[in-house]
Amino acid sequence: MREEVVIITPELAPGSGGLADYTRQFVKEWQGMFDVKFLLPSSSGCPTEQSMGNNPAALLRKLPARGGKVLLQYSAYGFDRWGYPRGLLRTLVAWKRASGGRLVVMLHETWAFWPWWNKNYPLQQLHRRALGRLLRIADAVFTTTTKQATQLRDLHPQSEPEVMPVGANISPAPGALIPREIGCAVVLGRQVARVRTLRAMQAELTALAAAGCITQLITVGIGDISDGVERALLAGLGLRDGFVQEGPRSAEEISALLLRASFGISELDRDNVPKSGVFMIFAAHGLNVLSPCAGRAEEAPLCWATQPNELREGLDAVELARRSAQLRAWQEQVGSWSQIARRFATALGLDEAACHIR
Repeated sequence: MREEVVIITPELAPGSGGLADYTRQFVKEWQGMFDVKFLLPSSSGCPTEQSMGNNPAALLRKLPARGGKVLLQYSAYGFDRWGYPRGLLRTLVAWKRASGGRLVVMLHETWAFWPWWNKNYPLQQLHRRALGRLLRIADAVFTTTTKQATQLRDLHPQSEPEVMPVGANISPAPGALIPREIGCAVVLGRQVARVRTLRAMQAELTALAAAGCITQLITVGIGDISDGVERALLAGLGLRDGFVQEGPRSAEEISALLLRASFGISELDRDNVPKSGVFMIFAAHGLNVLSPCAGRAEEAPLCWATQPNELREGLDAVELARRSAQLRAWQEQVGSWSQIARRFATALGLDEAACHIR
């Protein structure tokens, strides 16, 4: 009899959000070795999906009565508009105690942090306490950053959360060899994130453009490309070959663009890089990542990114190639979908199957 795995996730439809893409990617790596059932706040009607509903008792009936293997893809606001899915957390604790099944929790986020005088502070404390109860009974706990792992250990010192960075939702085509365009840089992501990056790095990018290190900048992702804010930020850089606003593109088109570019642009710090799909996509495509948070003393992967002033002052092609190769190797080792799928399978007690994941 084939093993069944129940995955509880706030979203699953293709393109509906980061957790949907994340879940679909690692399940694909399981190659049908398990029977997978998905429980969502509301189901789209797919045979493998079921709605959890708002009643904890109804959710309990959808979980295995004895034993069983459950994986929770946790994002508080994904399950509850107020960021505290009390019914879900209580039900999982009750199920684990009654069934003796195996529970694996992946926390993509922990809890909101409000000052004590904010009206949401009591809710934050209740959420934090409920997560603590969940940690105490979970068989394995994962999260995306070292900062979140520290928060979880502070909450429950006996827990041993493992850090597992997110994967790259867009992978390069096997064997793809496209000549790099020297000086071509890319800003990838939703428009609000692109604008944030351009604002945060405006001075550095302007200096790189003036020095001829970056000659063209291409933005890619959903959003209104006629928006005046993004266009003004790009125009203000003074790039020799100008800028291009591609807008939304298919995964294949984005991959082809990244394979011919030289640089990816990111302003994210050490606490946010491991959960950035965009950074992982840059690394998977062998780009040099320009980041104000880069530094040799930083933890991976920022130790292999490049400070804008380093590039402006002069880095040879050999050093740039070494860094991009290190980034790509790191992404393969810790953020490939096969690695993520294998770690989840092992945590769920499916060790034999995990050995067969490529």
